[in-house]
Amino acid sequence: MPRIDHPVEDTADTVVWKGPLGRADHSVLRVPDLETALPWYRSMLGLFPIERRGDTVFLASPVSGRTVLGLTQGGTGLEYTSFTARTAESFQAVAAKLDGRNVRTTVDGTTRPGIRDAFRVDLPSGHIFEVVQPAAVEPSTPIAGEYRPGSIDVRTSHLQLRTTDVKQLTDFLGVLGFRSSLYVPLGESDGYYLQFLRVNEFHHQVAILTGREGTHHVALEVDEADFWKFLDNLVVTKFGAEYGPVRHHEGNMLSIYVRDPFGNRLEITSTMEMVGFDYAPHTANQPFWYHMNMWGPQPPETWEQEWM
Repeated sequence: MPRIDHPVEDTADTVVWKGPLGRADHSVLRVPDLETALPWYRSMLGLFPIERRGDTVFLASPVSGRTVLGLTQGGTGLEYTSFTARTAESFQAVAAKLDGRNVRTTVDGTTRPGIRDAFRVDLPSGHIFEVVQPAAVEPSTPIAGEYRPGSIDVRTSHLQLRTTDVKQLTDFLGVLGFRSSLYVPLGESDGYYLQFLRVNEFHHQVAILTGREGTHHVALEVDEADFWKFLDNLVVTKFGAEYGPVRHHEGNMLSIYVRDPFGNRLEITSTMEMVGFDYAPHTANQPFWYHMNMWGPQPPETWEQEWM
């Protein structure tokens, strides 16, 4: 069965202690050739094209029917990533807060199906985040004709961004309601080398590391049993992973990294650890290798040095 992210409908009271945003909704990746990309994402993950809007195709899990990823024609890298507002009031409150700080927001009609309202904001790092308000509570419903025994339920998890000023981006995302779970200070300054940020009870939805501006990876989540199914799918498709399987310390989840035919990096993870809404931020206190992979083997040079 698909995981139910937020079974209790949020109200103004719950927003006070949960925060204005509920979960990562979907991400859109740029690809140079949709006709090559679509069959790859379908054969690797079972993602079904649910709607096309202009040069963007939205892909949904056959198990839940929920949109988790979009592909748009032109280049590579992250087009934008989207987060759900808990209530209509929190959607307006976040927009008003940005407006009060003279941060410009824009409206784009190409967001995924099922959205009542949306706005986008340019981050200091050059990334684009979207805040959406779904038209209604979206039940998990298998896609007729696409769901088959053994189908994998793929969900949106998190993403890792790179920027030369982690503190600036962390502070900006705090305006949107992000809270720190774990960080690494940058020497004697008041900056950071790394931040893990969250908007709900799971450990993180955004990881920020020091480096040239870009997107290192977009992460998709599956249940642990489906994680091993995905690895067996790599055997059948004869598509080699870049790195993994590993077990990350942050989030305590299984993980493997693959790159699509154009170089976009995807992380496939098992379900992330829940830490709670009031989890206090703390500094990383384990050796670096242990944070990356508690089993030991470390990433290849491509993982360390290449991103979009």
